[in-house]
Amino acid sequence: MEELRGRNALVTGAGGGLGGYIARALAAEGVNLALTDLPEAPVDGLAAELRIRGVRVEHAPADLADRDERRRLVGWAEDTLGPLDVLVNNAGVEFGGRFLHNSADELEAIVAVNLLAVMDLCRLVLPGMLERGRGHMVNAASLAGKLPSPYLVSYAATKHAVVGFTHSLRIEYRREPVSFSAICPGFVREVGMYGRLEHEVEAPAVIGTVAPERVGQAVVKAIREDRPEVIVNSRPMKPLILLSALAPRTVARIAGSKAMMEFGRRSAAIRGRL
Repeated sequence: MEELRGRNALVTGAGGGLGGYIARALAAEGVNLALTDLPEAPVDGLAAELRIRGVRVEHAPADLADRDERRRLVGWAEDTLGPLDVLVNNAGVEFGGRFLHNSADELEAIVAVNLLAVMDLCRLVLPGMLERGRGHMVNAASLAGKLPSPYLVSYAATKHAVVGFTHSLRIEYRREPVSFSAICPGFVREVGMYGRLEHEVEAPAVIGTVAPERVGQAVVKAIREDRPEVIVNSRPMKPLILLSALAPRTVARIAGSKAMMEFGRRSAAIRGRL
């Protein structure tokens, strides 16, 4: 989808973390936006900021763990903004620390938001896109969805699933005028999971960090260039990802290195989940 100006997009998780940066990047391309997040998440300020750029911006709260809320959200976005050309599944949760610190409720919650909501929103939006003959869906995954991630086991499980879901959809609908992309950021400064910890624990040098603006740029790039996947990281990761498929024991040694494990342990200790 090379021309984005005047298109309509629904962006989830817009009230915090990377959502605002994704929304800004789309607004800079002239995309009208329907923004959503949990009721307690602040979206008013972002919406007002983006309207100054000359695009239409609407917002409404929604709990994506609730099936009825997801259906209502899609109906609201299309009624308020118009037919959706772009869906960005950005909302997500994480429960870091040792796996056995995850309760059954937390496991259900992370699967509901990070995976089930992504699949269901795609299912709800896809028929309209197919009927209109245009559309692109971008699913926020993670570098943790490409490589083993100790102390982020449940999070990594959902992100691996999002990557597989996105690529499988892309192949199934390869002859249709709708496409799908996965965005896989590493450690992002200032916001999100790592942003909350960066002043207390340094990211492993082998991975490094990136600015949140790069994730927004990656979303635009994925849509414009119809990319199956965009890795957003300051260090080259594709060789390591390829090695993970060819020699998983070797990558396990890297992921289990002293530096990586110490980072995981320190992050877990800060969260009180060691």
